[in-house]
Amino acid sequence: MLRGAARAEVRRAVALARRLSGTCILVAVDGGLGSCRACRLKPHLFVGDGDSSRRIPTDIASVVYAADKDFSDFAGALVEVARRRVRVVVVAGLLGGRVDHEWANLFEVGSRAGGFAAILAPTARGTVLITSHGCTAVTVPNRTVSLMILGGSATVSLRGTRWELSRRRLRPGSRGLSNITGAEIDLAVHAGVVALVFPAPAVSGVTAAG
Repeated sequence: MLRGAARAEVRRAVALARRLSGTCILVAVDGGLGSCRACRLKPHLFVGDGDSSRRIPTDIASVVYAADKDFSDFAGALVEVARRRVRVVVVAGLLGGRVDHEWANLFEVGSRAGGFAAILAPTARGTVLITSHGCTAVTVPNRTVSLMILGGSATVSLRGTRWELSRRRLRPGSRGLSNITGAEIDLAVHAGVVALVFPAPAVSGVTAAG
């Protein structure tokens, strides 16, 4: 849970996490503690330096950083959940808050995706799925989906969309923009990190690979 997560976004993220796993942990990333409280949710873990939360909580487990550090609280939270062998991360508030935080968050999930089966974010502007492995997604037909490359390049195979790919090497850009969903998407990532972006509600189920 990040700062700036709207209540509707929080509800979608919690529901998605519960569909994916019967065992979930809720992590409040600094100011995300306020988002948890606004939704009457008690996190299992707090991670941050306290600069955007009213206080460091004393009633839950906490990982507290010095304010003078060279990484974001979100980056630290991803490290902490990886240490706990979490396989799939669902983020509420990925695109909320300041515009520079939004960019930093996207770079962080791109650089750390290899440590997880997938990172998902049901945002107010659509659903984002980041993976270096692949996934199968049950989708609403005839909706827009875009495949974005995070990093230098990626080699992917994509099935179940209007325009399919077979071990195609792509670089960051508009090559994967505005594809069309079928009833199910099968994505294999042979190399690199990619994001599937659904601008409108289109995903009803996801199975992450890896």
